[in-house]
Amino acid sequence: MLGTIEHIGPLASFAAAALFAGFILLRAVWLTTDGLRHVWRATPVFIAGGLMAAGAALSIVHNRTGEPLGWLFGSEAVDFGVSEYGIVAALIGIAGISLVLACRLGGLARLFFLLCTIGAFVIAGEEMSWGQWIFHWATPEPLAAVNLQNETNLHNLVDPRIYDVIYAAIGWSTLTIAMIAYGFIQRPSSGSDFILLKLLRDAGSWLRESRYGLILTVGAAVLLQHELFEEYAEFVFGFAAFLFFLHLNKPAEKPAAKDMAYA
Repeated sequence: MLGTIEHIGPLASFAAAALFAGFILLRAVWLTTDGLRHVWRATPVFIAGGLMAAGAALSIVHNRTGEPLGWLFGSEAVDFGVSEYGIVAALIGIAGISLVLACRLGGLARLFFLLCTIGAFVIAGEEMSWGQWIFHWATPEPLAAVNLQNETNLHNLVDPRIYDVIYAAIGWSTLTIAMIAYGFIQRPSSGSDFILLKLLRDAGSWLRESRYGLILTVGAAVLLQHELFEEYAEFVFGFAAFLFFLHLNKPAEKPAAKDMAYA
């Protein structure tokens, strides 16, 4: 059961995060629908929310009934499944976009996106055990003896419960940043912005303009609070991050002719 005593901490964090996310989404729906006068405008949010809830329900069933949906969510024994491959695809996409941005930009922005490229590539490599999923080589014996999933990676050398704390922290950080960016950062970014300020302003623009950006972001942040949704939460979070990086790679809009006259 979701609320067993050993899960009371993650359950409380999940409930608090869901409440926090609910307020953010209610405000977004209120603004999008002009005070609920045009409810149909929030249709994308309702559809995405329903699909995410269905996925979360399946994740609970999977993790509470002997992991029968391994093809979809993977399992404790094997990192394999649609969610796992989806995470890898998103990470490779993020690495590619980050490399393009690093080549296009200069200064600290170039360094930041180079680090994003390396980080996304390394995490993708770890997720797919550096190609072992594809080529099926045998795990070296010294590594197999200490790796919890008998795979060629490093992230399975530690107690997986450590990731519960890390994921919860990432989720709450994401919720906080989303609230600030969506609700309080109204000014669009410019080329002169410090990279972190530019990212915050770009996040605000994306969360307000994207049909699915806000619901995916806060939904992933909530799902990250509990181990029952671990693989599914990674997938949703990775997909949301990929969409944000696509937004970062959009070409800057050229000012209109009448605006250029006053530049």
